[in-house]
Parts: sequence; structure tokens; C-alpha cells
Amino acid sequence: MDKIKIPILDMLKNHQGQNPVSLHVPGHKSGNVTHPLTPPALHEAMSWDMTELTGLDDLHSPEEGIKEAETLLSSFYQTDKSYFLVNGSTVGNLAMILGTIHAGDTVLVQRNCHKSVINGLALASAKPIFIHPELDDEGIEIGLTASLVKVYLDKYPETRAVILTYPNYYGMGMELDGIIRVAHQQQIPVLVDEAHGAHFAAGDPFPPSSLQRGADIVVHSAHKTLPAMTMGSYLHVQGELVAAEQVECYLRMLQSSSPSYPIMLSLDLARAYLEGYGEEDKMYLGEQVRLIKDYLTAHRHLAVYEASEADWHDPLKLMIHHQGNLSGYELQARLEEVGIYPELSTERFVLLVLPLLKAGHESFIKKFIERVELIEWKTAEKPAAETGFLKGDIGNVRKHSELALSYEEMETLSIKRLELPLSVGEIAAEAIIPYPPGIPLIQRGERITDEMVAACLRLLKNGVKIQGGTYLKEGQIQVFAQGL
Repeated sequence: MDKIKIPILDMLKNHQGQNPVSLHVPGHKSGNVTHPLTPPALHEAMSWDMTELTGLDDLHSPEEGIKEAETLLSSFYQTDKSYFLVNGSTVGNLAMILGTIHAGDTVLVQRNCHKSVINGLALASAKPIFIHPELDDEGIEIGLTASLVKVYLDKYPETRAVILTYPNYYGMGMELDGIIRVAHQQQIPVLVDEAHGAHFAAGDPFPPSSLQRGADIVVHSAHKTLPAMTMGSYLHVQGELVAAEQVECYLRMLQSSSPSYPIMLSLDLARAYLEGYGEEDKMYLGEQVRLIKDYLTAHRHLAVYEASEADWHDPLKLMIHHQGNLSGYELQARLEEVGIYPELSTERFVLLVLPLLKAGHESFIKKFIERVELIEWKTAEKPAAETGFLKGDIGNVRKHSELALSYEEMETLSIKRLELPLSVGEIAAEAIIPYPPGIPLIQRGERITDEMVAACLRLLKNGVKIQGGTYLKEGQIQVFAQGL
């Protein structure tokens, strides 16, 4: 196999090789002007923190190393065009929506989407129709079915786009092929927030990528499962149903005019890492995943959960739970006591995101097992009614929902505060977003239900971190003083 190219690394090395005198921004001057307590690793990283100098190209108008790196990215993912994102998948989701959807356009949106998708819809002044995903027996939102999407495409023939979240936060998905097919039959583009699937391009044993299935715009959080720095993401465009030029226009507007070269370098390295991910690496990773699953299956207190309703499961995502009376929040606390930090917890589960290991890498699994063995499992028995293991979700009652107010109308109304129990039936003037995963429990402009209030109270009781909800800790929520 030919040596895998890493153009941004070569470009930065060539610049450093000139022993340059930095009389330009940033102010740390290649790491030579720093606070005395600056950690050595950060000091070293600053030497790679450049700006748009001669020979270092420009992310917003690439012609040299960055252009070559993005071309290699596009070639690897087999797209028409691919882009580096230095402001996370958030900026990718915003750009793909604003570059595709106009004010007043009807859009079908998977309800368990990230807050950045909701924000993109608001900025575009779109008319979203939220389709609620299928649930498994534990109330976990898996994904949409093609038949349900077809129902709403027929009901709303003016639909201009379908926006999917694939996979879900837990690495699961369903019926991707059928959804893309029914949308394309009506010449409707499919936009996919595939934040957690950047590694799917490696093929089996990973789920299929929505790019391989024909999605029109796809956003990847490279930093979530690939070895890229935080905020490093990709955006891909393909097909004739979307205009790459419009998406590019919004990327130039929304991304920083001073893009991070360390992040861009890490994105180039992450692509090269995945491009070199071979069968030997997959075998090693498979062995490590089997090792942790076998250990947990035999464990007296822990178990692995996989949703039978999902068509695909990402082997890098592992949902575990306590077989007794510990909630997911309590289990996370036990894990953190021995130095294990999971991605998130819910009332029932803890989510582990495993590393994309290559053959020869240190076994993270062995370290995990050693730490779990240190946990003291004695727990006081609690009645089942106090465990908080509630099944179902706000999405299992309705197949779809709409905002009670348009985004334009929301800007004209006054706001008042109400006690949570008194807010049922009112229209939320703020979003309530458990974070992670960043999926709104209540959206701004959505009519509040009993189920939403009950879920808010449970989150507060368990001390879950919530974005939004200015007065939520006081048991209050902001609503619009007038409704429709």
C-alpha cells in the first residue's frame, strides 16, 4: 500500500523547518511567549498553532495543503466535496440547513435531533414537522421507519428536505436505505447529522454510512470516534439535489475567520488514521470488544444492553446497567469513584464510548476491568417504585408534532414564568436540554405536556446537567404570555 499522505502535517513541518521569526498573530508567538505555568504539552502544541501565512493556505479559500487534504478526505469518503470544520458538527448542521432550506419551507425532522439542528431550523425560519422515532422496550429512541417517513411525505407534499439523526447517541439505527429511497423518489434531499458515525466508512463490523446509502449532505464529528481534537468535524456533499456552493457560502459566514491549525492538522491525521485502518486492526478491536462484553456478561452486578429493534449497533458504543437497584446516575458515580469516566448516564443506563483501537494499541479494556474490580457493590435495597426506571418517552404517544408557534411569531411575544406543574398546555419560551446528549426535552415554541414536566422533575431530582431552563432549579419554566 502506498504511503498515506498527510498534507497539512507536511505543510506545517515545512514552515517550522524554516526556523521562522513570528511577528504575526497569535500572540503566543509559536509558543515562545507563555505563562510560566503553561504545561509543557500545551507549550509544544502552540508551536503548531499558526495563521494564514504564505505557504500555510487558507481554510476559507484553500489552494494548497488544505485543499489537498480536503480532496483526500473527499476521495476517502467517496463524495463530490468534503470540508474540514473547526467549529464542531454544530457549524456543519447549521450550514447544511441554511444552505438548503429557505424561510417558510416545510421540513421533516427526526425528533431526537441535536440542539444544533433545532437552532439551524430557527435561523432558517423553517416550518419543521417532527417525526417521533420508534422506541424499544426500554423507551430508547432508535430511529425512523421508511413507511412513517413516506406517510408524512405524502401528507406534506411541499416538503423541501428530510433531516435525520443517524446513528442515535447510543450507536443504533434503522431503515436508513428505505428512508433515503422514498425521499429521493420525490426529489427531496436527505440531510444527515451522522456525528457519531465518522468511522463507519471503514466498513464491517461497523454500520453502513449514510453517505454510502446516498444521503445528500452528511456531517461527521471526527472528534467523537476518530482521533481528532475537540471541535474537529467534517461536512460532505454529494448528488444533484443540493448546491455545494450555497453550503460553502454559509461555512465561510459561520466558521471562525481564524481557524485552528492544530484542529485542521488533527482532522487530516484522523482521516489518515481511518484510511489506514485494516483487517488486522478490525480483528484486534473485535477481540477487545468481545473481552469487555464477556466480562460484563459474567459480572454479578453489571450487564450489557442492546436494543433488539435496531437494525445496526456500533461496536464502539456500549450501554451497561446495574442488575439491581442502582440507577444509571448512581452507576456513573460508582464508576467515577474508581477513575472510569463514561460518556453519559440516563435513569437506567450508562453509555461507554470505546476507542477505535488499532492492533498493538494498549488495551483500554484491561484497564477498565481492573478499575471495575475495585468498586464496592453493597447497596441499600430500595423499593422498585423508587428506582426511577421509567420506560417510554414523550415521543411514544404521538407519531409527529409541530411547533405551536412559528419562529417569527416567537420573536413578537412577551414571556412569563410559571411553576412547572402549572405549565402544562402552555407554549415553552425556552428549551430544556439535558447535556449530554444535547437533545431537547422541550423545544422553544413547543406545547408543554404532562410527560415533559414529569421528565423535567426527574432530571432535577437526579441532578442532571441541563442547558437552558433559566429558572428550572427553582421549579419554574418560561412560557409565552400569549399562545395560539
